[in-house]
Amino acid sequence: MEDEKVALLLMPAVLNSGTGLISSIHISKKNNSIDLSVHELNQRELGKFYARLPKQVKDCLLNFSKEYIDYTKQQINQRFNQQKAGVKREVFLQNALTRHIHKLFENLKPFVELVKWYHKIPLEKGKFKTGPCKFSTFRPRLSFEVIKVKDLLGLKTVVLVNEHPYKLSAFTRTNFLLESSNEYFILAYKDYQVLEWLAEVNIAQYASDPVLFSQEILVRLEEDYTVNRNNHFSIKEIEIAPVNRVMLSELSNSFLMLTPQWVYDGYLVEGPFKQTVETIIEGEVYAIVRDEEQEKEFVKLLESLHPAFASQRNGYFYVSFAEAQKKQWFLKAYHKMLELGIELTGMDMLQHFRYSPHKADTNVTILKEVNQQVILKIAVQFGTEKIDLKSLQKMLLAGQKAILLKDSSLGLLSDEWMQQYATIIKHGKVDKDQVEVARFVAISEHNASNEPQVLTRLVKEQWWLKWRKWQNDNETIYPLPASVNATLRPYQQKGFEWLTLLSEAGAGGCLADDMGLGKTLQTICFLAYNIQVNPSANNIIVCPSSLIYNLKQELLKFAHSITTMVYHGNNRNKHDLDGNVQVIITSYGTLRADAAHLLEKTFSVAVIDESHNIKNPSAQITTVVSMLKAITRIALSGTPVVNNTFDLYSQLNFALPGMFGSKDFFKREYADEIDRNHDEEKIKALHKLTAPFILRRTKEQVAKDLPGKSEMILWCNMHRDQQNLYNDIKDQIRSSLFLDIKNNGLGKSKLAVIQGMLKLRQVCNSPLLLPVNEQQQCTQSVKTEILVQELQNILGQHKALVFSQFSSMLNLLAKDLDKKGIKYFHFDGQTPAAKRAELVNAFQEKDCTTHLFLISLKAGNTGLNLTAADYVFLFDPWWNTAVEQQAIDRSHRIGQTKNVFAYKIICKNTIEEKIIQLQLRKKKLAEELVTEDDGFMRNLNEEDIQFLFS
Repeated sequence: MEDEKVALLLMPAVLNSGTGLISSIHISKKNNSIDLSVHELNQRELGKFYARLPKQVKDCLLNFSKEYIDYTKQQINQRFNQQKAGVKREVFLQNALTRHIHKLFENLKPFVELVKWYHKIPLEKGKFKTGPCKFSTFRPRLSFEVIKVKDLLGLKTVVLVNEHPYKLSAFTRTNFLLESSNEYFILAYKDYQVLEWLAEVNIAQYASDPVLFSQEILVRLEEDYTVNRNNHFSIKEIEIAPVNRVMLSELSNSFLMLTPQWVYDGYLVEGPFKQTVETIIEGEVYAIVRDEEQEKEFVKLLESLHPAFASQRNGYFYVSFAEAQKKQWFLKAYHKMLELGIELTGMDMLQHFRYSPHKADTNVTILKEVNQQVILKIAVQFGTEKIDLKSLQKMLLAGQKAILLKDSSLGLLSDEWMQQYATIIKHGKVDKDQVEVARFVAISEHNASNEPQVLTRLVKEQWWLKWRKWQNDNETIYPLPASVNATLRPYQQKGFEWLTLLSEAGAGGCLADDMGLGKTLQTICFLAYNIQVNPSANNIIVCPSSLIYNLKQELLKFAHSITTMVYHGNNRNKHDLDGNVQVIITSYGTLRADAAHLLEKTFSVAVIDESHNIKNPSAQITTVVSMLKAITRIALSGTPVVNNTFDLYSQLNFALPGMFGSKDFFKREYADEIDRNHDEEKIKALHKLTAPFILRRTKEQVAKDLPGKSEMILWCNMHRDQQNLYNDIKDQIRSSLFLDIKNNGLGKSKLAVIQGMLKLRQVCNSPLLLPVNEQQQCTQSVKTEILVQELQNILGQHKALVFSQFSSMLNLLAKDLDKKGIKYFHFDGQTPAAKRAELVNAFQEKDCTTHLFLISLKAGNTGLNLTAADYVFLFDPWWNTAVEQQAIDRSHRIGQTKNVFAYKIICKNTIEEKIIQLQLRKKKLAEELVTEDDGFMRNLNEEDIQFLFS
């Protein structure tokens, strides 16, 4: 007797192709035997054997047929040809087909229980097993957990089914299908993509690096999934006084709700008090230490605003809209909070309040100009109601675009209004109905759009014609002064004209071309033009002491008719400043020491070279430089941003005094929002302000004829004695250092950390750098051996530079080179500036037979022109890769005609290799490892230190 039934057959193994993924299987029982036959799922099969199924289900199943899958592939292929997608055809086709099949399963999922299911799954040695299966109607969800095994981080994927957790390994996964005990679950397509990404990303490469593990893996997952970090990551504390804020919103469409909030150094906190609140920023965990006393005082203050608030204990305060408008309560409370410096946010999201039918009618009158500032009278009103400028400024600074009017309606500030007026009011000093703002803003607003502008008329129309011509044409605007003996490249002519244009408008700027593109020459041309117009004026250049004589030489070379004086050194005489000198060159240190004399003078042009030297607004030198009296101020730097956006503040504040407000304003308004939150609006706003005043061209953009630069690492393996000494010292440091951190905390152990790192780096260079009692009779230096070998191979046909952070290392190298008979020049921080210039000039001479230059990194990483060399060796790694690049670019700059080869000499399996790995972590703006050791320490946590000393 024969008994036959039909079921749907799933073959997960062919999911990638789609063809035959679901078929019809006929199961026949006859005389205790079972016969299985597979049939294609088509219209005929569905009509004959699945007639009882609803039409919707049969249509879903028909989409799995070979005919429909083939048609879908054709459509996807055509789409690829039309889109010309930027991926390989095979990848595009497979991704599109998988997404299509996933959609088919989603359509089928509500009906899976209406039919019987079998599946055919592979066994070992090419065999298959066919048997019953079923589909679950539960949607599985993913979560993740960080695990740690033998100090190595890993990731555990958890599958939640009906809120029960299971390991991913408990399932067999085929793309988006999970199978366990013959039961199938369909993953959401996003979950499938994440699992595919995790399978490809090779998590193990980040296992020993907590920061990279967090940044590269966890940050992406935490956007959409729950990730349990299990306390495997260090926490950075933020302890600072909060800014009080009130979030205004609507409750149940009947009440006005006031929620107290606190902003701690840019991080928003609300809700019941907890000693600390953790937040994750770019993969790193921060603990915000809350100020209980100040928060309580603020809540008490809010309670006093309305009698009903004292009895409300929900963490927020609420009042009916009718009550809020009675006797203009909310209007009075609103202004009281603004007067108390409380930020108000959420105004422009309130729906219950009616909006004023009036637009913001704004009238601006230019009252007068005082130096580089302009005083405006600004009247803003909605209908007949005039708006208090101080209140308006506070609302704008809180990010609001609505203001409460006396009739309890909200006056909305349009996007057009914001573009025209918001920057002026936010950046200005408000006094009643007047605003004092930097007149330079006129150039920014004209640069941003073609709309009628407020301050444009401060600059003559003739200047605007030149400005537009400079932006759009290649025609010469300002001829090169006759006193300049140089032929400028087109981009250098543009740079000279840009400086001259800004000066003519009464503004300064930051020339930020890549190192080696001729910022000095462009500046000399500008100075020559300025002197041609005003030959009796004094001008000043402030620079690092190592560049003083280099600058004097450049002036003599390109503009020898300009009278120049170096004001520097022990023999300087302040009375020389009173002479008829057109350009005074001095150092940052001399300016600070002789501020009383130099700040008395008024200069036509003040230039600060390597302007990132004043990036710290709190430093004394920044204060002194900013006090220089000059009509035009120019900052020069190939690396204006070293750590973050805040680095720009002091440099731009020097060039354009007053334009960017106080340092606290700039940090909060722009730097924090850009660096922490990547706020696109703030990026656009800052770009709008700074675009006319920062000129940056890269070598790739404008010096395509510059020869190539190759950067490589020369890996060294220490000899046994040196390696043993390194390991012994590392073990000693580890045992004492981490005990010190445990007992005293990281903050109080910084000096010990720096000293430990220094000692290990010295061993890597040469044990002879250590105190005699610690050398253990080991004098081997594998780095010295490798460097000398390399130099012997190349110095016959090439010239080379060798940089080291340690002057004493250069002295040791000098002794070895003397023994080998290799000639060299040598300078460090103790070498007088005049002597440096003499050595550089000699090295640059074509017929000079001394082909090697030993230079300390700090003394020679900026400003020098050493294009005679085409090989650069960095004997020891520096914390900041930007500093290393500056050293390399002493050779790779305009004037270089040969390919440049740069080598870092690094000892394997040492702290040096780990410093290289730490450098790779830092991907923002420039590099986040700062130049000074104490700055570097601020970026280190305990896990970093464990890593460095492992």
